[in-house]
Amino acid sequence: MTRLEKHTRTLKDGTPKVYRYAVGADGKRHALSEGTVSTACYRSTEKRRIVAALQANSSLLIVGEAGGGKTTLSEFVAEELELLGFTVVTVQPSTAKQMVVAIALQLGVDAESLEGKALTAMQLMQAIADHLQDNLAFLICDDAHRLQVQVRCWLEQLHELGQPLLLLATHPPARDIFLKLPRIELEPLSDRTIRQIMKEAAAELELELSTAQLAHLQQRAGGNPMLAARVIREEYLGLDDPSPDHRQWIDGTPLLIAGLMTFTILRFIGLGLNSTSLYLFGGILAVAVGIFRLILYSLPRKSGRLGQ
Repeated sequence: MTRLEKHTRTLKDGTPKVYRYAVGADGKRHALSEGTVSTACYRSTEKRRIVAALQANSSLLIVGEAGGGKTTLSEFVAEELELLGFTVVTVQPSTAKQMVVAIALQLGVDAESLEGKALTAMQLMQAIADHLQDNLAFLICDDAHRLQVQVRCWLEQLHELGQPLLLLATHPPARDIFLKLPRIELEPLSDRTIRQIMKEAAAELELELSTAQLAHLQQRAGGNPMLAARVIREEYLGLDDPSPDHRQWIDGTPLLIAGLMTFTILRFIGLGLNSTSLYLFGGILAVAVGIFRLILYSLPRKSGRLGQ
């Protein structure tokens, strides 16, 4: 049966750091998230909202770019709910049978029939659904965008039965369960928070960085906590400055609108001055900008965010 373990390590500057592991039946430990998880919750506002929503019997979908802190946030939510005395089931996407077996083990649902025969995935899903109707438990699934269709349909059925769910995904498809859950989109962390994460990562590696160096490295993180820790490791290893992974959205709509207004005003000026050439020139440019805007918005959109 899978269990959770925590290991606390004190860094050079005296800051405690907590490592969380899932320990399988074979005794092997697997880190629940990449890198080190700080004892500080940098998304405390989101954590409070999520915990309150789940306690109100509501489900949520948390969306954010890869490395944006979804896994860490889910761990803090699970910890908070457990401290409140609730049963929390955490799972990672895998095959349908492996997932339902993992959920059954954490809930204490028997995975075998009375004759000692292993239940099928469908039978286990029904047994878990029956158990959840009589016992309150919160189901948290990270990397939910990797869920198989069969599992998503089952989660959709649980949701319709009133089961509180917390799904976290990087780029969820616009279908089934992902369309039905209220969503919270994680924003990039503030510059101050990113600097704090970078300082912690540097302290763990016993790497001394000046304020100017931190400011330079911070630009490569783009508000992404995983990238913040990674650039510190790259600096520690003396690696060359790579091209940044993180690219922020740039909305050109205001520029297009400003261009249209400018050329429209140009037409009125030409009309007022009785200048046919100026009037026609402004009209042609206004039409050109309008056509360009239509073409731009008709193109397939692809996110420039990391991991999407």
